[in-house]
Amino acid sequence: MRAIALDFNSRTPTEISLPPPGAPGPGEVLFRVEACGVCATDRELARFHFGAPPAAETTLVLGHEALGEVVAAGAGVTRFSPGDRVVPTIRRACPAVCPACAARRFDLCATGNYLERGILRAHGYFTEFAVDLAENLARIPRSLGESAILAEPLSVVEKAVATALAAHPFNPRTALVTGCGPVGMLTAFALLARGLEVEIASLESANESRPAIAIRSGARYVRLPDSPSPADLVFEASSHPDAATLGLSRLRTGGVLVFIGASQTTIPLTSLEALRRNLTIAGIINAAGIHFEAALEDLARFPRTWLDGFVERRPFDAWRESLSTTPAVPKVVHVIV
Repeated sequence: MRAIALDFNSRTPTEISLPPPGAPGPGEVLFRVEACGVCATDRELARFHFGAPPAAETTLVLGHEALGEVVAAGAGVTRFSPGDRVVPTIRRACPAVCPACAARRFDLCATGNYLERGILRAHGYFTEFAVDLAENLARIPRSLGESAILAEPLSVVEKAVATALAAHPFNPRTALVTGCGPVGMLTAFALLARGLEVEIASLESANESRPAIAIRSGARYVRLPDSPSPADLVFEASSHPDAATLGLSRLRTGGVLVFIGASQTTIPLTSLEALRRNLTIAGIINAAGIHFEAALEDLARFPRTWLDGFVERRPFDAWRESLSTTPAVPKVVHVIV
């Protein structure tokens, strides 16, 4: 079967051929991969900025945003049947099974030795068939249609939103999102669905496709360098070096700043200022099963108009373009079969 992988010997992304997986073992589920999303993480992996193949191998199959259909379930699996649609979670427990991993909070692994499908020491889903333990899969209602492919990036957003709401001392009403990429846009959608007033700040012109989608959803769009309004919550999802500084400058007393986009930046914040203003700073990466469940609930309640034009579907063979260039639309998804 076909697969898109990183070759760590030649340091190039490439198409490879793999033997199809056999029948699922006890507790496992075999599924046909219908679609695979590509994001900034995949483009960074394709530049070999991070990532690692499985032990004793030299290639890593890409793809950590997948949507599939169950082909067969192994012995002891009662939650899934052939024909069910599923989305896999990404992280797997560290070998030491630290307290976080023992509680299935792999996203909070204390050792850093976890596996991540399609990213770190475990093959991903940019291929035709895959096998996972049933406990690592979420069932997708058919009613979600193709938007179900957004469950994985939205799960990270759900973790960020839950963290911010829990950390704020009162009932936050306003939020600023820096960055108009897929994670920034999904963050805005999740906040709007909870009744917050949302601004998105980015560098694009307001009539470009991504800001236009944000405006249509009900968010206010601010083109930088125009200044956003003060906010109770700030979500940094741009990875731009100056975005965190901007967000911090607009954060109200008692506010919460959450990093979702990864960037190497230093924010101008002294401990005294953090104390006086009662600020909370949090970092978010990956997500747990509870956040996937929250993502599916939000996808079901997002107005369909919010997602119009959000996803561009491409054929399998267009993978080189997707891994090398940032698209105009928020999310690129490859149809596998």
